[in-house]
Amino acid sequence: MATHSRILTAAWMVTVMVLANPAVAASPRPPPPGTAGGQKVCSAVVPSVFRDSINVPASWTAETCAEWARSISAQDYQLGCFFETRKNSPGFVWGQSASLNGNHRATVPSANCGW
Repeated sequence: MATHSRILTAAWMVTVMVLANPAVAASPRPPPPGTAGGQKVCSAVVPSVFRDSINVPASWTAETCAEWARSISAQDYQLGCFFETRKNSPGFVWGQSASLNGNHRATVPSANCGW
């Protein structure tokens, strides 16, 4: 009986690990507009000088991205999403950038990855 219980516990743990693995749920194409999926990307920009883009955790908001861009002395910031590539799909999408000194906020990409 104890052996059977250990086998069930081990099977349960393996099932949980497999289902929790994000690679298992990854889609080969961008999700429909308005649905989460893909990898969030935050980009800090000084036009005609540099762009620094980083993958960010799911907990980051547009404001967190703006604060990071401000911390590295960028002038603009932009929200993006990276997806698995597929035929006739670039594997990325960007929202409209915004100035850190203006009233406008960067827009969420059309294929939203959770922004």
